[in-house]
Amino acid sequence: MTEPRIDGRKLRYQHRRPELLAAATEYVLDHGVADLSLRPLATALGVSHGTLIRHFQTKDGLIAEVLGRIRADFETRLLSEELSDATSGVGVLRGIWHRLCQPREMRQFRVLFELAAAVGYSGTRDTTLSETLITNWVTLLAESLIRYGCPPEIAPEAATFVLAQIRGLQIDLITTGDRDRVDQAFELMVAMLERAANDLT
Repeated sequence: MTEPRIDGRKLRYQHRRPELLAAATEYVLDHGVADLSLRPLATALGVSHGTLIRHFQTKDGLIAEVLGRIRADFETRLLSEELSDATSGVGVLRGIWHRLCQPREMRQFRVLFELAAAVGYSGTRDTTLSETLITNWVTLLAESLIRYGCPPEIAPEAATFVLAQIRGLQIDLITTGDRDRVDQAFELMVAMLERAANDLT
């Protein structure tokens, strides 16, 4: 009796779901979501199509988990030693901005813009996607701003403003590559936030 043939691709990420999600996230960040298909993704990762189905069920399920991982990585960075020397919310914002302008980090904005455009074209409001792209990020930024002295009663609005400005500036930067002008616009936003904070104290 011959031993059953073992498919090495199926075993590659068996019991290693975090590594599979990390690899899938890198693929999505490099290739976007507009033409994303699970079969080419499986081939690129060296696993079977069935493996992806078992772990993520659908393409939408995979995208949701990828977005969750991007946010979790950002949250880890907010609490990391990289930003621990910052003594104010403004210092944290500058540290975040510097990091987000690195080419590898900018990939996440391309994915975000693809998803936002798809929602706009569909004419529907996907509450799950809006929570993933907006609500969860506003909550995360608001919590960080509060830690650095932002009054809790205005933190959600301040976080919404910061999120919108950063994403808008990233659209500009990706489109034009004009880092100097975009950096100056970022500093203008920071100055506005500082004045608003001073007015509240």
